[in-house]
Amino acid sequence: MKIKSCLLAGVLLTLLPLLPATADTLELDVDRAVELALANPDLVEMTAARLQEAAAGRAVAFGSFLPQLSGTGTYTRLAKVSEFTMLAPHESVFGVPVFDPQGGYLGSTVPIPVAVGVDTYRMSLGSANNYVLRASLSQTLFTWGKLLNAWRIADLNLDIQREAARQSRAQARVQAIEAFYQAMLAQRLVELMRESEEQLRRHVEQVERLCDNGLASKLDVMRARVGLTNMRAQVVRAETGAELALSALRHVTGLAPDSPLKLVGELVPETCSFDLDALTDSALRRRPELLQLRRSAQVAELGRRIAGTAGLPTAFATLNYDYKNPVGFSARWGSDWNVTAGISWPIFTGGANLARLKQAEAREKQARIAVRMLEEAVRLEVQAQTAALRQEQQNLLYQQQNAELADQALKLAEQRYQSGTLTNLEYLDTQLQLTQARVSYLNSLAACRIARARLARAAGEF
Repeated sequence: MKIKSCLLAGVLLTLLPLLPATADTLELDVDRAVELALANPDLVEMTAARLQEAAAGRAVAFGSFLPQLSGTGTYTRLAKVSEFTMLAPHESVFGVPVFDPQGGYLGSTVPIPVAVGVDTYRMSLGSANNYVLRASLSQTLFTWGKLLNAWRIADLNLDIQREAARQSRAQARVQAIEAFYQAMLAQRLVELMRESEEQLRRHVEQVERLCDNGLASKLDVMRARVGLTNMRAQVVRAETGAELALSALRHVTGLAPDSPLKLVGELVPETCSFDLDALTDSALRRRPELLQLRRSAQVAELGRRIAGTAGLPTAFATLNYDYKNPVGFSARWGSDWNVTAGISWPIFTGGANLARLKQAEAREKQARIAVRMLEEAVRLEVQAQTAALRQEQQNLLYQQQNAELADQALKLAEQRYQSGTLTNLEYLDTQLQLTQARVSYLNSLAACRIARARLARAAGEF
């Protein structure tokens, strides 16, 4: 017999790897849910793209400080080349005869050039085909701080995007916590409804036995069965709600819609202390929305400074190096260069610069007011979330006491019903009160966890 058992165990161990594997169930607690939500590819890629855009904008602003090098190549065909006419005397060489005093011919002198006419010449001032290869190096010398302020604005925009990314992560964290506890609450409600259904089923069986023995009426049996049917409907409703809650949790955490989950953790009471003043100070220092708006106010201030210097002159310098054909009056390739230093001054712009300055001042004023308004809103939000958490904690104590009393009442109702001192309808009412008390208690447990996460979010702790 022992040999057969050993052989059977060996066969099972050999065939076990060949059995089809079931889908792995992911055990998920609240911390793991938050990690998955923060690692959601869409959230990560969107955040990275925004930061990359802001960093590139800062690099663009920094490039304005450096010399700008550009190259151009041109070809120009002239329809008519400018020219001018020159006149030159036409000369001939003659020997001058020489005579003595008596008129006798002595000979001729050395040949002497003598003008006998005028020749005409035409000279072109260029060429019909002109080629230029130019390299230009330009440098802004002085702009009254325009470039520096523009770079500061780009740097502030990068800080704004960093805070926006932190805000997105904080929101994802809170959503993951809410989705997790909503899903856990839905599962616990399913378990509670099934327990209540089983309890009602036992009661129905008890009523039927009493009816068979003549100790209960058919009306009592019908009422008990109606209560059981209603409870079954509530079980189905709770199961549907649990599936929807799990789907929402999968969506928030970026899991596949059909991935199996097993929620790990318990809905148990937690005690936490909090200081409203400390939470408010933390929110005013750390809330990403507030930090973003403060950076935006600084951007508006720098924009106002830029607008204030729009009407002032700016200095610049430019170096051009040409490789061209023709060079001067020579039809050949050669080099040439020139340096230019100058000042640009917008003397009259039709009042546009003044209007832009007023716009910038108005934007700065709006930004400062928006910061004050958001600070007040943050204070109110922290106060509201603190009050909500305190209320949920107090409500949890009441619901816990209520559930304990309802459980004791049901036990007493069962004893009295068996002894015949309690009607079936009174028993069903007691059982319904217990179910409602347990549901309210579970809701309070989940609401406390969610309220705590919202308060942490309001205080800037996430």
